[in-house]
Amino acid sequence: MDIYNESGYGIARIRIEESDNNYNYIVWCTETRECAVIDPIDPITILNFVRDNGLMVKYVINTHCHPDHISGNDPILKVSLSLISKALIHPLGEELIGTRYDTVDDGDVISVGNQEIKVMHTPGHCPEHISLILGKNVFVGDTLFLSGCGNTKFRGVVEDLYQSISKLRELPDDYRMFVGHDYAEANLKFAMNIEPGNKDAKKKFDEIKKAASENKEALPTTIGEEKKYNPFMRYDVKEVVDELKNRNPDLDTSPGSVFKELRELKN
Repeated sequence: MDIYNESGYGIARIRIEESDNNYNYIVWCTETRECAVIDPIDPITILNFVRDNGLMVKYVINTHCHPDHISGNDPILKVSLSLISKALIHPLGEELIGTRYDTVDDGDVISVGNQEIKVMHTPGHCPEHISLILGKNVFVGDTLFLSGCGNTKFRGVVEDLYQSISKLRELPDDYRMFVGHDYAEANLKFAMNIEPGNKDAKKKFDEIKKAASENKEALPTTIGEEKKYNPFMRYDVKEVVDELKNRNPDLDTSPGSVFKELRELKN
């Protein structure tokens, strides 16, 4: 577990054992002790942290409704100290969630104590996917990963994913990115295959390997860092376009088509 203490709020990042390298998150207001849990699948670890730190769960927020992001909802809400605690999900996910819930959409603001979490609708991995902005931090669920992006195998649409990542790419470079899974090593290998000469990708790969060898968690990256080596944020960079054109001479080199080709290659 990693803790990030900021002015007025805290973030706990929890890697879940016996999962698909999932991360769960707890964010809280340091003044009121209200908190929100993001994408829970390990309710015991989360509830122990909530209890040990004197927090009160106001919301469970699901970035999307895939089972490995919502399975901890009910256990957390059932033992919450607050009767108003509920899950929050995009309206397109209403039929996929069974617990008590409310809906949030693009542009909405979620209040947790004195803190405000802004909602971005970022479909593509699935229709209901949202990302969450707290301060200079963005919780991207399975839309983006370190040097990668979500697949479109389960209700996804690659054209929507392209639009969502284009939207996230416009965030300030210093926004720290919290992802739903750690696929960093495989993603960086793919990035280096697409851009063998990308020194930033090689440097990040070495950092990830070193952290793993020391049994440490890699630090969250930023939007600016990802733009240096994440191929799914480099769909309009000459080196990426040229490489894909060499592999597929018939490729339409418009940004959306390049992105789709990258996603198909990664599949």
